[in-house]
Amino acid sequence: MKKPGKALALALGVGLLVLLVLLAAGGAWYQQRLTERGSLPCAQQPPAQLSPYCLAQSQAAAGRGDRAAMAALVAYFDLHQPAQALRWVRAAAKLGDPLAISRVLAACGEGKPFSVDEARALLPQAGALASLNFRLGGSCSPADMDAARNFAPASLMAAPDGAGLCAVAVRYGLLRLSPDGAQLDSPAAQLLLAECERRQQVAPGLRKEAESVRQMLAREIRPVRISVD
Repeated sequence: MKKPGKALALALGVGLLVLLVLLAAGGAWYQQRLTERGSLPCAQQPPAQLSPYCLAQSQAAAGRGDRAAMAALVAYFDLHQPAQALRWVRAAAKLGDPLAISRVLAACGEGKPFSVDEARALLPQAGALASLNFRLGGSCSPADMDAARNFAPASLMAAPDGAGLCAVAVRYGLLRLSPDGAQLDSPAAQLLLAECERRQQVAPGLRKEAESVRQMLAREIRPVRISVD
């Protein structure tokens, strides 16, 4: 007959072994869940580092037209699958997302990710300054001189978007200096460029460009274009 003490010790040993196995399995399950979901809630994860679970959640939300989810997918796929990022940029731009529209207008044309036709189709949804800059030749389309002649630079003096104002001012000033720009308003262009120079929130490089164009206009110096064939 076995002593009770040995039987109890054996039972306790088996129970402890089972407990250890369960703890190990639970730890592996938790680690797998942590890997899939991430250590932070989806809303707090950096878009470029979404966990598999949060990536799937963002894709589902983007499929329902959620622009914030589309922006997160653009940031994620820019690092992992650029072609997928472009897909979501297009989708967000069609829904009127300003950042996506700006990206299309900045990267359109021959050899670029977006076509001229794609960019033109977005102009009705683009901001007034972005649309005007495009029409003045500041993107992937030749300048529309009719639009330039019908544009009143003074109407933009109070525009709150300093960077957009400067882009238009520089583009209009350069058109005035071009061979086809004789009919454009040089004094008005100079006033708009001077306003750009006063905008402290504008990048220094852009303000410097505005200053250079304004000085050329003041002296009616035409920029020299040198081409090497």
